[in-house]
Amino acid sequence: MARTNHWRSDEERVITVTPVGRGLLIPSMGVIAAGAIAEISSMHVHFLHMYRAWLLLVLAGPCAVVLLTRTWRWRSRKVHLSTQRVIVEGGVIHHQRNAVELADVTAIRVDQRIRERFLKRGVVILETRSGSLSLGLVRHPDALGRLIEYQRTSNSPSGVALNTVFDFDSPQNHDFDMNPRRHRGQAT
Repeated sequence: MARTNHWRSDEERVITVTPVGRGLLIPSMGVIAAGAIAEISSMHVHFLHMYRAWLLLVLAGPCAVVLLTRTWRWRSRKVHLSTQRVIVEGGVIHHQRNAVELADVTAIRVDQRIRERFLKRGVVILETRSGSLSLGLVRHPDALGRLIEYQRTSNSPSGVALNTVFDFDSPQNHDFDMNPRRHRGQAT
């Protein structure tokens, strides 16, 4: 079944963000190390030279499978910001989607550790009346938080109706006239 975006008719997408990939470094290093071990051992052992492809498959195969599944899971997760709501979707086999109306967001919080500040990464958390929603580890979390805050405040209705007509009331001239008080002993 293909995934479809369920956008409202009066809603526009502002930005789509893919969270930071986690757990990809160790399996990728494992694939590289297993490939190097298979190649070096096949050069030094004549028996392994004949079965180099099988040795590579046995050593690097499991790491490659782990790397591919984590990459697939990472690329399937998205955070969409539209003019009316924030949508977090993801999942490889079981696709799930969480949506929060921007009008329901009461606060936006960014959690970063010292290392994440240097890497310009962090977790954006939306506080709502019904609980909190974590958007996950994203790049430039402050910018995403400011963008969500901007969309949230620009969509909030003001206390004045759009069809209100304002009239100019001219102030009277005597409202601005000032007569300074005279103090005793001063000559004018």
